[in-house]
Amino acid sequence: MRIIAISLLAIPAFLAACGGPSEVAAAPPSVSYQVTGNDVGQAGVNAERYCQQYGRSAQFQGIQQGPSGNVAVYSCSRSR
Repeated sequence: MRIIAISLLAIPAFLAACGGPSEVAAAPPSVSYQVTGNDVGQAGVNAERYCQQYGRSAQFQGIQQGPSGNVAVYSCSRSR
């Protein structure tokens, strides 16, 4: 019974890990995502989706070194 319960708890964590870059911080008008190396492809898609909620578009600001690896930083700009 415990094995089933642990397995059920592990499934959402596994799916979250497979969903692409994880959001590190979000405070309009900016958002940042944990990325692997310099691969910002999916992070850019996620940032655009995030900024669209506020009627803005994502502008890539660069990659910063974070305590857990690289972080892609985006600002949400009014211009499209």
